[in-house]
Amino acid sequence: MVENAAFGMASYIREHQKEGLKVLILCGSGNNAADGYALARLLQCSYRVDIFELYPPKSELAKLQHKRAKSLNINFVDEIVDADIIVDALFGSGQKKEIDDRLKKLLLQVNSIKAFKIACDIPTGIFYEFGFKADVTLTMGALKEVLFEDFAKDLVGDIKCCNLGLKREFFEIKSDTFLLEEEDLKLPIRKDKNSNKGDFGYLSVIKGEQVGASTISALAGYSFGAGLVSLVGDVSEKCSPLIMQNRILSPKTTAIIGGMGLGNVKIKKEDFFCLPCVIDADLLYDEVIKEIVEKNENVVLTPHPKEFASLLDMFKVGSFSTNEIQQNRFELARKFSLACKAVLVLKGANTIIAKNGVLYVCNLGNSSLAKGGSGDVLAGFIGGLLAQNRDTLDASINAVLAHALISKKFKANNYSLTPYDLIEGAKWL
Repeated sequence: MVENAAFGMASYIREHQKEGLKVLILCGSGNNAADGYALARLLQCSYRVDIFELYPPKSELAKLQHKRAKSLNINFVDEIVDADIIVDALFGSGQKKEIDDRLKKLLLQVNSIKAFKIACDIPTGIFYEFGFKADVTLTMGALKEVLFEDFAKDLVGDIKCCNLGLKREFFEIKSDTFLLEEEDLKLPIRKDKNSNKGDFGYLSVIKGEQVGASTISALAGYSFGAGLVSLVGDVSEKCSPLIMQNRILSPKTTAIIGGMGLGNVKIKKEDFFCLPCVIDADLLYDEVIKEIVEKNENVVLTPHPKEFASLLDMFKVGSFSTNEIQQNRFELARKFSLACKAVLVLKGANTIIAKNGVLYVCNLGNSSLAKGGSGDVLAGFIGGLLAQNRDTLDASINAVLAHALISKKFKANNYSLTPYDLIEGAKWL
């Protein structure tokens, strides 16, 4: 497997980097280092290769590959040197959270070098901001959850899986975590020609004190295929001519959204007992959620980490700070989804959708989404699909994918994306 891991990395380098460049390979003491030594051997005829050993080899595989590299007179260096390509083969999946000062200093030094950086399996120091900042992570055999944690987003770069030469069934455990890809998106394309607006559902959005938030959600649901959309509440304020306004919930409603900009406005909880619904923002702090979830099997909860802390406490999963949540997103999302029968959409750099202990992660979004109103659009997308009779899990997965892909395809400066750009972007998916 060491030879296949090295071959996979060598093949990637040859495909993406021209021959003759200078390659620096950082080696630790275990089997990840063995991959690094073997890689040096495969690259030596086409690239100028240096090996830097942070620690002497200890595992039997590392010792063997070290001996082979030495016998071929590959150059070993005693200090970090400039390079065009730097490969991190220090620890891989065997690393622990604790980092000594020597390793921290090395990582800071390496990150300051302008080079194309490749992590072998998992970037070293992945639990820290100063961890190895890879342009690409070539993970071995199977994807690992830690690569998709929010704290890893700035370290992993692109993630590619290298084949180890064995059927994945030999070493891959059965997983309840799935990575969403662009081709998983199923848009609400209208195939029937003989149709009318009533065939595509009626979405009702509860108004709050901050009317702009609910208006954004309503427009998002409208852009994502809902045939009719209405704002429910005080009708004295003007809103988009595309959106209707009702004082009370229309009996035609097929899905409902509440919570965005809600403030001190009180909801009529009975409205949420029977209809597929999305609960967002301010409403996520309200104990009424427990009664809604108990009486309604078609609920989607869309918290950010602070709101998720409230939900974890509310459903007696535990008391956690937002920092603890960000360090354990997969574990806590899974536990919550077993304690609460609603679909969870845990927003973040890599959004997690969870139901009954099964997780779906979307890593396609980017920092352009870090704007007020982005979450309102996501709630609207989910609600729009629910109104069209998609089930809660399907609606959540496809709304999250659409939301992320619009941000990915946005062509202007990433700081300039607005909720209205996201709404418009639904046209071009």
